[in-house]
Amino acid sequence: MRFVIRILIWSLVVGLVLAWLGWTPAELIGWLWHLLGHLPAWVLGVADWAWPYVKQGAVIVVPLALIGLVLELRRRRRPDSRRVD
Repeated sequence: MRFVIRILIWSLVVGLVLAWLGWTPAELIGWLWHLLGHLPAWVLGVADWAWPYVKQGAVIVVPLALIGLVLELRRRRRPDSRRVD
């Protein structure tokens, strides 16, 4: 029963906010549908914008990451001289 009351209260609050903004449920659903339709183009646009920066940063980041990986692998393979069996 508490769940139903919470749903009713939240529905009232959201309905009041939508009315205050002057939006109808149909307009909101239409806007969301329009947004979903344009989402792939937006994602590709962001990827087109970001790709040159990713390449530029990779020139520095990838070699440093590889050096770190090699050092970590060497550290794992080296027997611990302090350990007594």
